[in-house]
Amino acid sequence: MKKINILLMLLMMLLIVSVSSYSQEKKSPDSSSAVTKESSYILAGAAFNSDIVFLGRKSSIKSPYISTSAGYYHKSGLFITGIVSYLAASQQNRIDLFTASGGYDYYKKNFSAGISATGYVFNNKSYTVKSALAANLNAYADYDFDILEVYADGTMYFSNQSDFILSASVSHNFYTANDKLKISPTFSLYSGKQNYYSSYNNNKRFGQHMINTGSSNTMGIGMMSGGIFNIQNYEFSVPVRYDLKYFRFQLLPVYAIPVNPATITDNCIICPAGANRERKSTKYNCK
Repeated sequence: MKKINILLMLLMMLLIVSVSSYSQEKKSPDSSSAVTKESSYILAGAAFNSDIVFLGRKSSIKSPYISTSAGYYHKSGLFITGIVSYLAASQQNRIDLFTASGGYDYYKKNFSAGISATGYVFNNKSYTVKSALAANLNAYADYDFDILEVYADGTMYFSNQSDFILSASVSHNFYTANDKLKISPTFSLYSGKQNYYSSYNNNKRFGQHMINTGSSNTMGIGMMSGGIFNIQNYEFSVPVRYDLKYFRFQLLPVYAIPVNPATITDNCIICPAGANRERKSTKYNCK
């Protein structure tokens, strides 16, 4: 089933040395190439995400995040960043996630590439679909052909098991207002495994408290197809960016189409009131 993720990201950045873009998931060749060779700089920002969606999957409860970030970018290409994310859902107001990243970016004319490592520390009460993740390793490459910009990356995510995610995207950049305004219609494709989603469903979505608790209503959950490598998600997005001196504003609406849903099996349900009843291999498709 198609799902719409309207990711309204209003991003305001204040730079000590110069203007540069900010991205948690994807780098772009013009993100800091103008300053990387000349100077080191500090980048600070704030962002709002209307919901947390990962590979087209999201939790059953909406997860709006307000995040603040800071990073140091050395002229050699080395960088380190930190992000604090606050969950702004009703009756859930709390700091939900700390993220720390470090890596290296290389820029040359229209080409960019890089590697990075990221660690996640989630609140014990976090229910977001990414909360099963502990860390990731990423490598990316991007080339701007002027007519089209082509991007590809590979990411190894670590949870109870590891998942390799391969993504690719094509976009075209439109500039106006003396190049201060940039609009980049983008199509992206994500492929990989869903072991992380199995961990999320077992530990977060259905809850450990529902399994082997000795209560009168317990449920055993299994998941099929999580370890199969296949297409996970298609995305259409229209990133909009506006530069104003030392500030940068960004809006990122995304239309996500998840595919190949995992199959969750409910192997056994013990009913209340002393009446035991078994249901074998009842299957649920989840996105």
